[in-house]
This record gives sequence, C-alpha cells and structure tokens, in this order.
Amino acid sequence: MVTSSVKERLTGALILIIVVVIVVPELFSGRAEQKPSTDAPDAQSADDGPPLRSYTLELGGGPAQPETQDQVEPAPEPAPAMQAAPEAVDVPVPEAPVAVVEQPAVEQPAPAASTTRGWWVQLGSFSARSNADRLRGTLSAAGYSMVVSPTQSKGKELFRVRAGPVADREAAVALQSRLAAAGHKGTLVAPQ
Repeated sequence: MVTSSVKERLTGALILIIVVVIVVPELFSGRAEQKPSTDAPDAQSADDGPPLRSYTLELGGGPAQPETQDQVEPAPEPAPAMQAAPEAVDVPVPEAPVAVVEQPAVEQPAPAASTTRGWWVQLGSFSARSNADRLRGTLSAAGYSMVVSPTQSKGKELFRVRAGPVADREAAVALQSRLAAAGHKGTLVAPQ
C-alpha cells in the first residue's frame, strides 16, 4: 500500500514534469520579432505564410450557382414562363370547315432515378425541394436531361439532383466534364 506522502511526492513530480515539457521549450525557442516591410506597406513577408484568398459574393442578379443545403434558405418558386400559343392557320377547304382544337401542353414527369438504369452525374442533395427544382430547371433550360428524386438519409428527406441517365461510363464522364465546364461540379453514380 502506498502511503499518502508517496502519493503527494508522485503528484508533485508529475506536475514538475508537465511544466518542464510545456514551458521550457517555449523559453528556449522564444518568439521571432516581425519587422515591418519598408518596401511596400501591403507586401507580405516570407514568414506570414501563403497568401489568403478573397471571395466576393454577389447576391441576386447573377447566374444561378449550385448550392448545398447548409448555404441555402428556401427561396420562393419562380413563376412559370408563359408560352405563346401557336397561331391557327386557316386552310381553305371547299366542302366543310375544319375546327382547330388546341391541346394544352402537359409536362411529363421525369423518370425517377431508382427506376431507370444507367450512369448518372449527381450534382447535389438538398433538404428543400424548391432548391433542387431550381437547379434542375436551370440545367434543363441549358439542354441537360435532369431528374430530382427524393431519398432518405439519417431520418431526413433529401432531394437528389441528377443528370442522365447515359448508357456507359465513358458517356457519363463526358457529361460530367460538360457540366463542370458550365460551372456545375458533379459525381458519377453507377447503375444499380
């Protein structure tokens, strides 16, 4: 059995060792004094490290950029663009007049990602459906075949935005490159 005086001595020795390990190297290393540069007031010295990057964000009015769920607050849905109805052309018919009946355009829903086999390029997962639909609309208007599909992750519903499907990996890599050139970074998703 260790007596209390031995315990006190061991505790004191341990504290001294910690102080020596932490404090003594600081005493010997010291801190280098930084001298301001006389050449230019904004010049960085070699000891400052790498230069810092500066970013400017323009709010509103710029091109839409993909956003992650942490950066985005739900935005109002954009108003759908009105399409001009095609003009009816009167064709003279000698016997009976022909009635022209115009059918309203019905948007076909895109196939769900889980039901169509092929390679995909996933551009993001959003917690708000409106954000996923905004990205899909932007890229659909640019001519890409886009799909928004709901999925569950950690008990939360997310909306995946994917481009495709394409038949093989080479076509998916080409699609990924075209999207990256347009400013939309994505990852490949293999057929399941």
